[in-house]
Amino acid sequence: MNRFPAVIYSTEIKPEWLDYNGHMNVAYYVLVFDLAIEELLASLGLGEASAKETGISTMALESHITYDREVTLGQEVDVRMQLVDHDHKRIHLYLEMHVRGRDGYLASTLEQISMCVDLNERRSAPFPDDVLEKVTDLSQQQSDLKRPGNIGRKIGIRR
Repeated sequence: MNRFPAVIYSTEIKPEWLDYNGHMNVAYYVLVFDLAIEELLASLGLGEASAKETGISTMALESHITYDREVTLGQEVDVRMQLVDHDHKRIHLYLEMHVRGRDGYLASTLEQISMCVDLNERRSAPFPDDVLEKVTDLSQQQSDLKRPGNIGRKIGIRR
């Protein structure tokens, strides 16, 4: 049984990603997750090249991000992705950003639902058959992963 989803993206924190607090600005957490999702989409046949060729792409419908621990200059991070659910035109993803190293830790999480779209019509569309097959295969490959405990959270002040 797999304990963790595979790493789909890795990067080192760049100076331009830091804010005046000396750690990575919130916008760049989203950028790192977006770059990881682009890697996933390309592997499924939904990346930039495919979108330009076929007019079929995806768009994010909703995202929830947590900032669990700060990330600073030069740290290396790995992003792991789990396909939580899917149907014929949507994918529900959960990603975790982990700082590498002996004292590695969970830095951030992102939960996102994205939808397949026909860029010519600017409307939702079913995944092409070959893409849906890859999504289904990925779902089966990850079927032994435990469902993340913090998905579906709502925001609020804990009391």
